[in-house]
Amino acid sequence: MAKTTVKRRATPLVVQRLWQAIRYIRSQKQVANVKRLTSHLQREFEMRTTDIEEQLQYTVEDGLIVSYKAMAQKGSNVGLEQDGYRITPFDEDALSERDGHDWYCFNCHKGGEVVECTDCWRVFHVECTREESIPEDFVCSVCKDAKNQTRIKRKELNRLLGFTIVRLKDKSKELHNIGAHVDGFDRFVYNYLDLNAMEEKTAKRYYKYLEQFFADARTILHNVFVCFGETGLIPDLSGIMIRDCQYDLDEIRQCKDCYCHSNAKPKNWFCQPCQPPHDLVFAKQKGFTYWPAKVIKVTHEGYDVRFFGSLHQRATILPSCIRPINVNPKQLSLKRSAGFNKAMRELSMHQQLLEGATLDTDEQSGAENENDLDENPEREDRSETTVKVRHKKFHKRHRGDDTGCDSSGSKSLSSRLQGVHEDAYLVSSSEDQVHAGTRVFSTSDVAGQTMKKSGRPQSRGAQTDESEQTDCASGCNCDVKFSRMFDEYKTQVEMDHGSDKQRALKELEERLQKGSEEEKQAALSRAMTSVQREVESTRRQAEQKCKEEHLDEVKRIADRHKRDVSLAKKKQWCYNCEEEAMYHCCWNTSYCSIKCQQEHWHHEHKRMCRRKRN
Repeated sequence: MAKTTVKRRATPLVVQRLWQAIRYIRSQKQVANVKRLTSHLQREFEMRTTDIEEQLQYTVEDGLIVSYKAMAQKGSNVGLEQDGYRITPFDEDALSERDGHDWYCFNCHKGGEVVECTDCWRVFHVECTREESIPEDFVCSVCKDAKNQTRIKRKELNRLLGFTIVRLKDKSKELHNIGAHVDGFDRFVYNYLDLNAMEEKTAKRYYKYLEQFFADARTILHNVFVCFGETGLIPDLSGIMIRDCQYDLDEIRQCKDCYCHSNAKPKNWFCQPCQPPHDLVFAKQKGFTYWPAKVIKVTHEGYDVRFFGSLHQRATILPSCIRPINVNPKQLSLKRSAGFNKAMRELSMHQQLLEGATLDTDEQSGAENENDLDENPEREDRSETTVKVRHKKFHKRHRGDDTGCDSSGSKSLSSRLQGVHEDAYLVSSSEDQVHAGTRVFSTSDVAGQTMKKSGRPQSRGAQTDESEQTDCASGCNCDVKFSRMFDEYKTQVEMDHGSDKQRALKELEERLQKGSEEEKQAALSRAMTSVQREVESTRRQAEQKCKEEHLDEVKRIADRHKRDVSLAKKKQWCYNCEEEAMYHCCWNTSYCSIKCQQEHWHHEHKRMCRRKRN
């Protein structure tokens, strides 16, 4: 179990109010005692006396306010000793005396008993960690999330985050420099950050992964909530900033090319292909015809698409309103307008660029494969999936006049070649990709592989070719030989392919299982966080509502009591039994009945009655 410690107890917002009250009272040449502080805070901020006294005690214990004995110089307490309070002088050297951890919980932004993270400066309440048992080497959720890194090159990542920080700064100008809005900001904030500082980090290519950027954004939110509380303009802006930051980072994770193009906006940016490319569909919104669009992602609500055209709007479309891009346009009953024609032109340009990018990628992959073959001529490349057989004798026999083999034999050989070519495309491993510039196998290569591995000279292969040429001229069984050779090679390819496929499927299953567990834990953590926040928000709202109802009830009771007292004063009451009187005797004596009058008259009123008698 990790050891808990108490950093601070006082609420930072209340401490700032106490400082303000002390400055105001001392400006009036008075001692800032408990009575004056309570009166000022009740008048300015409507705080309760018990809360003021409790927070004042916590502030003194935290060392943010100093208590001292003072002598009254004027007023009714002249010459009497009383307790006074003043603000603790701020020493720049105090910043170097920090123990390496924050004073306030990173989740609820309040003080109290906290547990320290062993990997960073953050601290958490035990209940804010949402863990049943906290080990001694406690690692916070922020550090755990940082380990699930999104792999993007550092230069490209910081370029994308530069777009993100510009968007955040445009929407929340108050967060550019937070310290300018709070007096004594350094005494409450342990790790200062603002949007300007984050922009400098992106310019210096500081960030290595997206989670690090989001952790800095959460640090800004933490600093704002510590200094300004949970309500107000700046806290609301910081909450909006966090939501926008989370949305942008999710967009980068979804497709970094789309995010870069939509922010940089080069010419025909929406037509530029992404890696991997998006699916193209016809999507229909209510009130519009089917429209060409890119599928950004598929959710449980439907297809998240972005339309071609002028505005490139985005929408979530139901699966029933989605059609493949290669569908016959006559089946969709399209209404061709100027906007639709522009969208179709963008779609055509996108498809052309996509084909060009695919060809470039295939050529580059083919060049790499040829380089590998030149460097290692004896190595067998099992990742290739297309096999082409070329042989001078084979092409001679297919010219018709110069061949000795019949047409039926050539047809059967061609069918076998086609079968090998089609089976080669059955490879489904992510490591084995089909390229246009694949390795070309000739029959001489196939026939000479055994000889190369065993170290025999190639002259034997040349002799075999000559003998085969002689046999072909006399009508040999070339078809049988080639068929046997291709059957053996096909069997070998299928065996290699099967082993590679099994290995790739096993690795993929392990990665998917690991990723699923991590996503499950992250989703559970987010759900628990959301539920905790909702419960806390509901509790605060219920407390506020109860307080308001209580105050309203007290006010109604006071008004009713006042009316009852006023009504009672307007009536006369029997001096003997205190019932409502109807018989007046003298200036302050009345009776409800003759019986009460006689009893009181003989008992005492006879001697004191002031009524004039004839």
